[in-house]
Amino acid sequence: MTDAQTLPEDHRPSMLRAAMQTYGSYVVASAVSLANVVLTARLLGATGRGEIAFLTTVSGLIAFLASLSAYEAMINISGAHPEKRPALAGAGVVLAGALGALGAVVAWVVFRAVPAPGIRFADVDVMIAISAIPIWILQNYFLFLARAAYDLAMASLGFISAPLVTFLLNLGFAAMDGLTISVAIMNWAIGFAVSAGLLVAHVGRSSGFAAPSAPLLRQVLGFGLRSHVGGVMMTGTYRLDHWLVGALGNARELGTYSVAAAWFDGIVHLSRAVSVTFRPDLLRASTADAGRQAARIFRVCAVLVLVIVGGTMLAAPFLCVTIFGSEFADSVLDLRILAVGAFGMMALNIFGTALVAQRRPILESSAHTAGFAVAMVMFVLMIPRYGATGAAFASAVGYLVCGIVALGLAHRTLGMRYRSLLPQQTDIAHLVRVVRNRKG
Repeated sequence: MTDAQTLPEDHRPSMLRAAMQTYGSYVVASAVSLANVVLTARLLGATGRGEIAFLTTVSGLIAFLASLSAYEAMINISGAHPEKRPALAGAGVVLAGALGALGAVVAWVVFRAVPAPGIRFADVDVMIAISAIPIWILQNYFLFLARAAYDLAMASLGFISAPLVTFLLNLGFAAMDGLTISVAIMNWAIGFAVSAGLLVAHVGRSSGFAAPSAPLLRQVLGFGLRSHVGGVMMTGTYRLDHWLVGALGNARELGTYSVAAAWFDGIVHLSRAVSVTFRPDLLRASTADAGRQAARIFRVCAVLVLVIVGGTMLAAPFLCVTIFGSEFADSVLDLRILAVGAFGMMALNIFGTALVAQRRPILESSAHTAGFAVAMVMFVLMIPRYGATGAAFASAVGYLVCGIVALGLAHRTLGMRYRSLLPQQTDIAHLVRVVRNRKG
């Protein structure tokens, strides 16, 4: 492995420190997002909260579809070939502009053509929401470029700034008695704009910009598309429930469900953060070593997620009713059901990341596809009859299927043994060695 393919050790944080820093950013962002949900839910009620959730969720889903998962290629190429980072930054700007504009057009057609009888929103709200699509894509691309360069402090700041700016703006308008649905959606878009601006400026200072070549753009889009199928399936499983609850139900029901989903986001952040942090190391590892590392990460996360899920299920009445109000009592059962799916998300995040890092994105896509297929069937069967609770059950089952399939594929492809997933006494000792031997 040449010097160009590895980052200097003094630029790389210890794995434990990197994981905790990334996880901390997820936790802070989740806490601020929850505070924002509480604020809008308290002031605008379940119906207002539902309308905001529908517009922002559908816009975010379409933004992801339009991104073509190019960030997957960017982080892999940047990690293996740091000299290409300026051109990758240029590619990020070009692709965000082109794909974002296309996504905005598609979103307008979708909002106008796909009926949602239980929700009414104004054209101005739709315009504000879809204007954030190119910004969302730009922010996501440059977030991954910062993480690929181990600029974790800046990546954390960029990640946190979006919900933080949104919350502060909403709080300010609320203090002036001026918070409306349109204002809340506008503040959501501004939050992403500030985050994107910070990340683009930082990557520009650290690596600079260069015009991307046609072969590089083809490489980025080619790899991204290979993993995009799975990403589409996972995002569909993870966010299509909001769309269907809003379309088949009403804004109030979606509002209560969005509260449960907001708490669930906090549960799955641990495995997301760990998988993002360890990805560059998995990228450089051999196939067998990647399997061993993924198993070790899974063992540690499984214990922590078990504690978090148990605590969430016990505290659900306090989290949903005491904090948000009695109008959100229906979200207690939804949260408890969704919490079980966190184990599937943990397995998917860890083993799916290992498969992508080992240049097998199609296998990760297979896990996503299996979960999405199961979830879609259950959405159609359960949402019309059971509403948000049916969506929670279908989503949880879909997440578990994704995790089980990802685990099986990692076992077959990376040579990972199932018994290696059981807790081992050497796990703690390994973490201690990592902290001692890697510079912080």
